[in-house]
Amino acid sequence: SRANYLAQDRVDIQYAVKELTRRMSTPDSEDWVALKRLGRFLVGKPRVVLKYNNQSIQRYIDCWVDTDWAGCQRTRRSTSGGGLQYGTHTVKTWSTTQAIISLSSAESEYYGLVKGACQLLGIVALFKDFGISVQGRIHIDSSAAKGIASRTGLGKVRHIAVHLLWVQERLRNKDFELLKVKGTENPADLMTKFLSREDNDRHTATWLSLIHI
Repeated sequence: SRANYLAQDRVDIQYAVKELTRRMSTPDSEDWVALKRLGRFLVGKPRVVLKYNNQSIQRYIDCWVDTDWAGCQRTRRSTSGGGLQYGTHTVKTWSTTQAIISLSSAESEYYGLVKGACQLLGIVALFKDFGISVQGRIHIDSSAAKGIASRTGLGKVRHIAVHLLWVQERLRNKDFELLKVKGTENPADLMTKFLSREDNDRHTATWLSLIHI
């Protein structure tokens, strides 16, 4: 429970804690090893500081999304990760296991896009309540998921639930923009899988001092 509390605003451990909490009801020796590994990481990095420096009113709210297809070896479920930035301010981040077992990476990435769109539109509506008009932008590294969202209807992926196609309509209505980003430059990768120490530090630093694009 303490790790879950820490992970609310520590992007560097969100994925690891998410995986640990999934096994909390029936832990085994492997989970105990993973928990000790997390503890050793926190001993080395006990604090992470999110800075919210003064900045002018921004035109955009940016959402970064990524997915690890069938990353769970036990259930073959995928992980959706992402975060929201307003200028240089990190507003929200998440790492969640997808409820649906995806049959392809394109489908998995699209579900991650739907998750990000929900979070983005909610924040845009909240800003509107405060009298601040902003445009939403979603950054994704999957060309296939971008293609699904940019067309009308299911196309060849007929098994995708129809109720998830509202993203296509929102995109046509220009409620947000959908932009392609290189996979190596997508900071949402941090919340989808275990990374090397170098990549973990690089993406963590990005979230702590986000560069507005």
